[in-house]
Amino acid sequence: MTNLKSTRLMTLVLSLGALTACEGWEDFELDPYLPKVRFDSLEVIDVDWDGVQADFIFQVDNPNPIDVSLDRFDYALAFEQVEWLSGDSPEGLVLAAEDASELALPVEIEFEGLFDMVQAVRGQDDIGFGLDGSFGFDTPVGPLDIPYDEDGGFPAPRRPNFKLNKLKLKDISLAGADLNLRVDVDNDHGSNLFFQNVDYQISLAGIDVGGGFIDSLGEVDGATSKTVNVPISIDSVELVTALYSVLQGDKLEVDFEADMDVDTPFGVVPLHVNDLREIGIER
Repeated sequence: MTNLKSTRLMTLVLSLGALTACEGWEDFELDPYLPKVRFDSLEVIDVDWDGVQADFIFQVDNPNPIDVSLDRFDYALAFEQVEWLSGDSPEGLVLAAEDASELALPVEIEFEGLFDMVQAVRGQDDIGFGLDGSFGFDTPVGPLDIPYDEDGGFPAPRRPNFKLNKLKLKDISLAGADLNLRVDVDNDHGSNLFFQNVDYQISLAGIDVGGGFIDSLGEVDGATSKTVNVPISIDSVELVTALYSVLQGDKLEVDFEADMDVDTPFGVVPLHVNDLREIGIER
């Protein structure tokens, strides 16, 4: 859930940023006492599959020879037109006199509760937000209460899904076997995902066969699934015997666990996957 204090700050400055767009204030916009606020950028500080921490960066300019206070505001924040939270606060923000500065407003979103309420759409990277309300701006020429209404997209990472498909036999003898573990990877985003630095461990029929490191599993296009290969080499007589049995039509319990880096539209995000299931084998 969004940190309340951060949300208040975000609401306050977003509202000020909407001031110059409000109808009926064209003449007042030219008033030399009016501070100026310009949205500069959205900087993602930290992102994982559970949530996002980001800073809304604004450039603030107060041309007044005295301090100016922002003392009143109310807000309503919605995602995909479903209200997430709302409220008001008497807390204010003071802008230094005759000063230009950068203002960073932190926002934290945890996805578990959010996605229970509104589902991110397959094939999109962001989830739509709407923010509206009003704020009280105290100036040397008197108080102003200005409405605002903002909307846009907020990063919405969704965890890629890994599902064991089957074992593909490359070579087998009484001494050992080489196989490929075929894994289906589903990408829910609109952008392509790149899977790299894959450190994995595998067990077959409850027996640890070790693991390995793969520089890259390749790229999975947006809103698609792709099957990737993970190599396995075994030298266990017990497992070779089990593989011969599986070739007769049985299934084998496979446990796949891996850590990797995923290059996403929001930056590189670490991912841990683990899938355990019974699968077949083919030559």
